[in-house]
Amino acid sequence: MSVISSKDVNEIIRKTLGIINSKIMNHGEITGYILYKMMEYENTYTEQHYTEQELVDYTMLGILHDIGLYKEDNVKNVSDFETKNLWPHSIYGFLFLKYLSPVGDRAEVVLYHHLDYNRQNLIQSRYLHIIELLSLADKMDTFLHLKDERLEPEYFAKYRDIKFSGAALDLFHKAEERYGITENLVNGKYREELDVLLAKRAFSEQYKRGFLEMLVYTIDFRSEHTVIHTLATVHFAEQLGRLARLSGKDLRDLHYGALLHDLGKIAIPLNILESTGRLNDDEMKIMKAHVRITEMILEGVVDDAVLQIAVRHHEKLDGTGYHKGLKAEDLTLAQQIIAVADILSALHGKRSYKDAFSKEKILEIMNGDADRGKINRNVVTSLERNYDKIIEEFEKEKESTIGLYLKIKEQYAVISERFKMFD
Repeated sequence: MSVISSKDVNEIIRKTLGIINSKIMNHGEITGYILYKMMEYENTYTEQHYTEQELVDYTMLGILHDIGLYKEDNVKNVSDFETKNLWPHSIYGFLFLKYLSPVGDRAEVVLYHHLDYNRQNLIQSRYLHIIELLSLADKMDTFLHLKDERLEPEYFAKYRDIKFSGAALDLFHKAEERYGITENLVNGKYREELDVLLAKRAFSEQYKRGFLEMLVYTIDFRSEHTVIHTLATVHFAEQLGRLARLSGKDLRDLHYGALLHDLGKIAIPLNILESTGRLNDDEMKIMKAHVRITEMILEGVVDDAVLQIAVRHHEKLDGTGYHKGLKAEDLTLAQQIIAVADILSALHGKRSYKDAFSKEKILEIMNGDADRGKINRNVVTSLERNYDKIIEEFEKEKESTIGLYLKIKEQYAVISERFKMFD
């Protein structure tokens, strides 16, 4: 049995990114839908044909084309970034999707989606046709849905083959006449159609996991201090699970539960996530809310075993944890393991408010918690016996993650400099 269905991957993306900024998510889904219907028309009535996988990949890129905007702290008006300040979010979104998503080989579509049509002769790309379609779909939603006053009524007549491809506009009108695109946008049926498309194509486990990992990075890449936290929790949970001789299914559930356990932090303000001092009572209440938010995102869209592992990582064996105050008899071994892994990740990692703790300090704290009956004694003992090996293997993984993070920052600077020619 699969942990998550293909269509529910998009539902998790929809719910998670919608929490950060529903306007960006709505714009993305509408743009992705318009792009999809234009491609569907081409598949049926023209010589241009797409495989089922291409339809899904390009539609997902349409949905996520503005993912670079989630890096911005405060986006009140999406159209501000669709008509000015174009390149920062396009470049970051491209790099994010290239290195952190399963559609990375096609991410170039996002990089150039704001490039004026009459300047496309300045670039070389094998995705020029899709870039033209995405650019038109993006502008169409900015005009129809976002209702940006800076796009004058005669925009599409005035800027044909200048700002956008005239052929792409003609294709949109044909698809609109055939499928009733704008009507479906108004009555909400477009979401059902997107779900049908994604359900029709059975994603591989690797493809689905790739999108879930991408979502996790939208949280972690908000700051360097938290960039490896989820990776660490997944690694430590898996190692401790193997040492505890969990079954293959339990290990799989533990992996996904650890991967998704802090998804709710996407809704926590950065000043609280990255506070350099002790949180006050009100701030701690907000921080603790991330568990319930994670539950709201995952409920009904992932296997229940995964859900319960994800949302019980702050429970304690003596009932003093949150968010339900469960006790040892209520918690499975996998759920008790993720609690230990999460603590280990927090203590071993460098955060805004502390440096990484030493091995001796970490084991002292964790043994103290085990002695007081808060976390599983056997799991902590297993950790202590295998500590050096567990940490050594994790540090190897961490280097590649940090290297990826630095690569994105370096390439962002290089591409930004190059893109000044388009300003």
